[in-house]
Amino acid sequence: MRFDEVHAKQHPISRQLKSAHRRIVIFSLWALFVVLSILATAQPCGSTHTWRHLGVWVLPQSSETSITKQLDDVVAAGFTDVFIKSFYHGFTIYPSRKAPQRPELNGKDLLAVYVRETRRRGLRLHASLATFYWEVDTSHYPHLPRTPLFDKHQQWKLLLRYRSQTWKTEQAHSFANPAHPEVRRFVADLVEEVVSRYSVAGVNLDFIRYPDGPEDAGYDAFTRKLYAKRFGIDPITIDRITTSAQWRRWVWFREEQVLETVRLVRDHLHSAPRNVLLSVDVFPAPKTDRYTSPPFQNWREMLARGDVDVLIPMAYGTCLEGIEKELRTVLDALPPERAVAVWPALAIQKRTTDRYGASGHPPIAHQAVILKALGIEGFSVFCYDWILDSEERLALLQPLGVSPRKRSSLSGSTQRDAAT
Repeated sequence: MRFDEVHAKQHPISRQLKSAHRRIVIFSLWALFVVLSILATAQPCGSTHTWRHLGVWVLPQSSETSITKQLDDVVAAGFTDVFIKSFYHGFTIYPSRKAPQRPELNGKDLLAVYVRETRRRGLRLHASLATFYWEVDTSHYPHLPRTPLFDKHQQWKLLLRYRSQTWKTEQAHSFANPAHPEVRRFVADLVEEVVSRYSVAGVNLDFIRYPDGPEDAGYDAFTRKLYAKRFGIDPITIDRITTSAQWRRWVWFREEQVLETVRLVRDHLHSAPRNVLLSVDVFPAPKTDRYTSPPFQNWREMLARGDVDVLIPMAYGTCLEGIEKELRTVLDALPPERAVAVWPALAIQKRTTDRYGASGHPPIAHQAVILKALGIEGFSVFCYDWILDSEERLALLQPLGVSPRKRSSLSGSTQRDAAT
């Protein structure tokens, strides 16, 4: 006999009681489901389940022991991504066929070590290149090596007006000339070398700009001749009148050199044997600064052309209001049809004060609250060494509910993510 037939023969009162009981049970089960759903989604703000990217910038260590200690700290803090300086001060951290290697490494392949050790820990590795910043002013930093790149290619060096060095406008920084096609090709070839030899998750273009400072650059003989041939005027004769057509065309010309470099890198990555993210570090300046700011870094056009996967605004403001303003500037400029991730770089408050030390910055957790309110799902912290020299230290992400990552939890899918 079927259940509905038995139920039909029961006393009416009995049927009403059972019906009421059934409604109570159904309601109780529904209420329990709602409570469990709320508990399941009520994770701590900023947990690893809600942050898609938690990155940290690291300076390469010289020994495998110090590398493993550094990366164990990164894992313990709960980070997911590592940005490693792979080409800086005009040297690579691996034996290169394109550029000189840092002399203290004596042929040691640090990038290979970082690839291996980050994979073991389920971390994604991004190879960061100081795109046009090739030489440190060794008169200010005599303990650092001086790159031979400009000795071999004097015509590659970027100059201010009257042949002044760029370190006069951006402290201690000597830049390569973005307008020289051989410089752009050098950068693109360096990227191709990295992605063809190493399983990195991403390539990061730092210093993808002209120098920042009171003077603008681009007055070397090569660029002046190139510009004069194209537009019939020597750019050194152009006055810096930000509303004039001549100045604006000169600005546009230099922006195009940076944009062309990004395009070349993008083309190399398209032909890479695996998917590699391209991220660029940018100043989150308002659009009104385009003709007054000397870096000539038109990141809005980079986005419009679809040449980057990740935009990294360097939101290094010393107050929460300033940081929010910078990030809103970037978000408001995102093209609606472009799927571009925004991973701001945040500064941590150092205890030690120096020329480049981060001072006055709010706790990372306070900065992250602003990011979550704006719908930003990832960020990076600059940098590992400053974290160790801060009050927050490796617990900086704990207020966000981020738990230390466990090496034993490394799965095959995580390994694939780390490699692609």
